[in-house]
Amino acid sequence: MLLHLSRRLLSKTPPLTSSNYFEVFSLTPTFNLDLAKLSRVYKRLQVEFHPDKHATSSALEQEHASKNSALINEANKCLKDPYCRARLLLKINNFDPNIKTMDMEFLSDMMDFNDQIEMGEDSTTLLELKQLNEDAIAVLYTQFEEHFNDNDLKMAAERLSKVKFLLQTRDRIDKQGELFMLR
Repeated sequence: MLLHLSRRLLSKTPPLTSSNYFEVFSLTPTFNLDLAKLSRVYKRLQVEFHPDKHATSSALEQEHASKNSALINEANKCLKDPYCRARLLLKINNFDPNIKTMDMEFLSDMMDFNDQIEMGEDSTTLLELKQLNEDAIAVLYTQFEEHFNDNDLKMAAERLSKVKFLLQTRDRIDKQGELFMLR
């Protein structure tokens, strides 16, 4: 399968433009991805398509190798990131991953949690808050996967929208932690 993909990528036809990154790696679309397999396939594809390997090829083949290498890098980055991978799964199932409304109780909890971050007086408190946040992210990813596997894409997207808030909260915790380091 990889050899077939390799030949297709380097043919004189335009480079791949697939937005389904699972196809780029010939992987089954799933949230619970085998990251070791992804890494092995990525390395094999990069060995085959790295632009340096095609330095003596025609200008067109060099251009295709460069574009394909960039696509392989972009696909790898997305598939390694659970949030990006989850969004991709929804998109390839023709479901808009952008939820327009949010559970008001969740939003209220997030406001309270963010207040706790801002009022955190020491790095120990921030570490505890960060762990709570990471645990919540893990639970939501598990719920996303369950709903996705049950083909309940609306509920899966709702879980993913909550993850987005928690990822932003992770960034706030990290920034607050940097402020403590500067003191």
